[in-house]
Amino acid sequence: MPTFNKASFIQQTLLSIYQQSYTQWRLLVIDDASTDRTPELVKSLLTTPRAKLVQNKVNRGIGHILNQALSMVNTKYFIQVDGDDWIAPDTLERLIHRMEKEPDSVALAYANTIHWHQIGGVDYYHKLVRHRPFQDRYDFAAYDPMVQPRFYRTACVRQVGGWEVDDPTQGRMMEDRRMLLRLLDRFTFAYVDRPLYHFRYHHSNLSLDSNAHVYNRLRKLYTNRALIRWGDHYTADYVGPEHLWQSVRLVPKRKGGSAI
Repeated sequence: MPTFNKASFIQQTLLSIYQQSYTQWRLLVIDDASTDRTPELVKSLLTTPRAKLVQNKVNRGIGHILNQALSMVNTKYFIQVDGDDWIAPDTLERLIHRMEKEPDSVALAYANTIHWHQIGGVDYYHKLVRHRPFQDRYDFAAYDPMVQPRFYRTACVRQVGGWEVDDPTQGRMMEDRRMLLRLLDRFTFAYVDRPLYHFRYHHSNLSLDSNAHVYNRLRKLYTNRALIRWGDHYTADYVGPEHLWQSVRLVPKRKGGSAI
């Protein structure tokens, strides 16, 4: 659980872990040098030796925090739950059950996401994002929403070297899509058709519309790199104004192909 200044939300996030139907979990909370009451609240809520808080003295960003967590994980799988979101009570049980049925070539299990908007301290239901299975890695590259939850096979994430932080934001933005594109170099994903992750929009999200132009630039960079790694068979067209959230359309470079 990476967190930074999430005192308003962290209690609900932690309680969603404690309420899991699968009880053999371990929890690692890494606080990225919060300046609010987040560490104090986390300490008061960590009521089991299976939960640990690590406090960083310098803010480094989520990409670095996820790599720090990866170096400490000692379980076969791990899930990222951000400090302002929460998960359904059967999330771990369902995702572990699915991954245990999959071969080692499956690096990630994901499910459906419920979006909430917080206004004036109250969470309002926004929509259910029902994802789908991907036909292949190109299908994911052209898919606009980010899949959540992200339940990783630890060995696969280590094989690709963890999260890269050499981009202009030093791994603070779109680290999730970059990781998944890199996993697809070698592995595949599994889909569970259940609403398991609750994503909260609020005033301090990085993924606000005002940052759309930054995310668009990063998505172009990561998608184009991935397409080249995968054989350079497609060109990516980016649809829509650069100051709004753009969509991706893949166009085959060779005759006889078909766009996804």
